[in-house]
Amino acid sequence: MNFLNLANSFHAPTCIISVEKKPDGGYGEIRLVAGNKKYIEPIEHPLIPNLCNLPGIPEIFQKPKNFVPNSLYETYLPKDIGFENICYRAAVDKIPIHTYVHLNDLGLWFDIFCVPLDYENDNLCYCAYTAQPTAQSDIGTTSSQSETASEDVIKTCIKLHSTENFQHTMEDVIKDIRHICRADCCTIIVVNQENGTFATLATSINENCNVKSISHYENFNEIVDSWRDMIVTNDCIIIKDKKDWDYIHKINNLWYQNLNDAGVTSLVFFPLRYNNELLGYIWATNFDITNTMRIKETLELTTFFISSKLSSYKMMEHLKHLSYTDQLTGIPNRFACSELISGLIKCGESFSVVSIDINGFKSINDTLGFDTGNKVLIEIASRWKTIVDANLSGTKDYIARMGGDEFALVIRDYRSTGEILKTIKQYESVLGNRLTIDNCDFYITASFGYSIFPDDAQTSDNLITYANASMCEVKRINSSNHIMRFSPSFLKAEHTIEIEHKLINALNNDTIYYHLQPQFDLSHKLRGFEALARLKDDDGNVVSPGEFIPVAEKIGLVDRVDSAVFRKSAMFVGDLIRRTGADITLSVNVSVRHLMKNDFVDEIMQTLVKSGLPAERLEIEITESIMIDSAEKALRCIDMLHENGIKIAIDDFGTGYSSLSYLNNFPANLLKIDKSFIDKMNTSDSSKQYVAAIISIGHIMGFDVISEGVEEEEQLETLKEIGCDFIQGFIWGKPLSTDEAEKMLIDSMDQQQP
Repeated sequence: MNFLNLANSFHAPTCIISVEKKPDGGYGEIRLVAGNKKYIEPIEHPLIPNLCNLPGIPEIFQKPKNFVPNSLYETYLPKDIGFENICYRAAVDKIPIHTYVHLNDLGLWFDIFCVPLDYENDNLCYCAYTAQPTAQSDIGTTSSQSETASEDVIKTCIKLHSTENFQHTMEDVIKDIRHICRADCCTIIVVNQENGTFATLATSINENCNVKSISHYENFNEIVDSWRDMIVTNDCIIIKDKKDWDYIHKINNLWYQNLNDAGVTSLVFFPLRYNNELLGYIWATNFDITNTMRIKETLELTTFFISSKLSSYKMMEHLKHLSYTDQLTGIPNRFACSELISGLIKCGESFSVVSIDINGFKSINDTLGFDTGNKVLIEIASRWKTIVDANLSGTKDYIARMGGDEFALVIRDYRSTGEILKTIKQYESVLGNRLTIDNCDFYITASFGYSIFPDDAQTSDNLITYANASMCEVKRINSSNHIMRFSPSFLKAEHTIEIEHKLINALNNDTIYYHLQPQFDLSHKLRGFEALARLKDDDGNVVSPGEFIPVAEKIGLVDRVDSAVFRKSAMFVGDLIRRTGADITLSVNVSVRHLMKNDFVDEIMQTLVKSGLPAERLEIEITESIMIDSAEKALRCIDMLHENGIKIAIDDFGTGYSSLSYLNNFPANLLKIDKSFIDKMNTSDSSKQYVAAIISIGHIMGFDVISEGVEEEEQLETLKEIGCDFIQGFIWGKPLSTDEAEKMLIDSMDQQQP
């Protein structure tokens, strides 16, 4: 027979394969007898370029080879028991085969047809083998032979998207898969890449079978770890006869011994991969070997769905852990604590919220540095976590770090308020033990304030607020009793809570607005404007920034205020520059909380793009406390801003604790002298010299200097005398509406024209 002509008669990539039939019913050599041009082309010229040295890709695929007719198939393809089984069934058993093969490392599915040839030459049997890439969406939809298996698998795997109980779903799915395969046992094992361990995610075993679970073996991890090298060249392992057992014995004797001891008689095994990441393994054992190909197809389809779900679940669990965990101490954070409280309120369960603040913690940071301060916080959290984990208090507790040196404790399952107090005292008492950090001994105390649901408050925000008010009262009275329950008298006025509600309402309705205060050089030339946050309540009444800004900082919403002001002012000033061609700078304030957000730089750059405001026309104002609180991360953010042409101003300079070494490391453009120094500047010669020294320091370091809060002519003259570069204040301009600011700019430009 002319095998080449036969191969050329196929339109799809096709080769003719010979299988050596053995007298005992097994098979010997499998050879590629001939192939058409479409089949040979990717062998001699690989389909996917740049495969060389790519991890995970079998070496046999990485180099072009000359096709020689009648060569052993291993010359051109990885040795694979599944492939051999397909060829044997088609060539020897004369069974037409249609299946799919997924090459995980290449990210490809192949549509496989293997057609028996009615021709034999002594002990050689033949088949025509066609393989071509296909879309994932076609898998299981075109194969008449595999139609039932495909439909069953798809129906089962739909369950993966229909419930939030991941563990229960996986157990349900693996049970269904076992029934589809008619196997005695089906199992999924997952891999923990971080610590190199493995765990059984789900398993289903026929109650009448004697197969031992692999997890029962002491060397479980060693056995599973041995599979990693084995699957480099085999994406599917099939065991159905003596030849297959001999092959496993040869490539993985440890597993071979385990399988025999476990009572396994047949097996189909697949790795679970997604985007080239090994997530785990799935297998079925002890089935009717006449159904081997059907079981292989079933598991192969299943791996695609399960791998995708595992990858998504793994990512979501990782993100959830990060979003719920305080990265310094490893205990839950504010977000996790708030969510727990909200959930307990929905359940109607009585509980107590305790607000905790470490006494005198600022002095540790100021005297010994933030590294030492962080170590103190870590040790405190560790002591409290031990109480929680070991249930030492007798109540059900939950400890979280709310930020800085503030913690929260949620107490449940108590029988009386006396038990709440007893639990809090236990957390207080463990602080009494000496704490040694870097050879320094610390004796830590804390202030505890608590509120009770539903007696004291019925909302999460109020419970936390009232507990915090109680803690602040403990600090205020400064007595030996460091624990106090909430009382309405602690709220000196409902006004603070009212401001909080007005602020939240304004943020939710996007009604925060801004005014623009002009900045001038000393010749009265307009430099630009600083955007200042403004708020009105629902009745149109103005709420003072002195009231709502501290509230925003306290409840963690100041970053949203920053964002609203920047977004709106950038749109206005960007448009103003386009229309007038003015050379002005927009200066905006950024809080520590805002700067520390991971997406801060992206937010700034996206707003610049949307507004059309040139980067060099934007100035970010930061307080000098940032240089101490979060110097390393702040530097990274500021460097990125600076590299994009954005100016940096250090606000309220002189009121913080920064050193010249910190100042020298910051790529700032401008120092802003706080109004409190300007107010006192002309009261004494030393006050005047202090301001002059700040200006001199700024100039030595290459910064321009602007003075805030200039209101008197005498102040202006002094600033001219000592060399200040710019001023901002009521003497030349109060905060203006957008219309007023635009008019001032146009008038200024008209005055500058000859």
